[in-house]
Amino acid sequence: MKSDRNKYTKEVEDSLSLLSLKHDKEKAEKLKRYLGTSLVVYGLDSKTQVELCKKGFSFYSDNKETVFSSYHDIYHSSHSHEGKNQAFIYLDKNFKHISPKTQLDFLPSWVEKVDNWAHSDYLSKFLTRLVENEETRKTMLTKVKLWNNSNNLWERRQSLVALYYYARTKKEFVPFELSTKLISNVIDDKEYFVQKAVGWTLRESYNVYPKETYKFIEKNIKRIKPAAFTTCLEKMSDKQKLVLKQKRR
Repeated sequence: MKSDRNKYTKEVEDSLSLLSLKHDKEKAEKLKRYLGTSLVVYGLDSKTQVELCKKGFSFYSDNKETVFSSYHDIYHSSHSHEGKNQAFIYLDKNFKHISPKTQLDFLPSWVEKVDNWAHSDYLSKFLTRLVENEETRKTMLTKVKLWNNSNNLWERRQSLVALYYYARTKKEFVPFELSTKLISNVIDDKEYFVQKAVGWTLRESYNVYPKETYKFIEKNIKRIKPAAFTTCLEKMSDKQKLVLKQKRR
């Protein structure tokens, strides 16, 4: 089985590498710097990556969960940004055919291989569904709470962004008290991408719990870092923004 996993990863990487011959290597390097990743970046555009995933590989079958299992292994062993993207793209197209339980078994471990904001945010899109789903919520929130105290910055980021992702995409929301407890635990975090998550989560919390979130921001106005503060105000009125900015001075 191990040799099959290696074979499938090589198949995906070889296909990506071949496609990259037609793309601008300088742009690929710029993208690599923009992402801040240590992964190989081929510089393939989104359309090309989606078309490759749609075309398929030798491990494709009618059983979506079996294919996803192969992609789970590929995600963990791929050395390229686009290689891991193939796993995300497949899940994005087929998540309705892959049980929440299977996703719960696989996806939380993906954060261990995250080293850039793009993969972190892509993963949040799926983890937030596990937070919302009644069948998986309890287990997923247990993991989220553990990540909130992790030494891994991407796990700390995930402990916030996965709560709401974009609130407009959800029908069920975590309690306000839970989100602010997790935010408070990392509000002084020194990592930029964790601070961006603080701002993101406060912004989305405001969409769901406007009065409570406004009061929380007002109470912590001096503690919220600049990277988080700018983001958390995005959905507020100009008047509200002005009041908070004046209190922050």
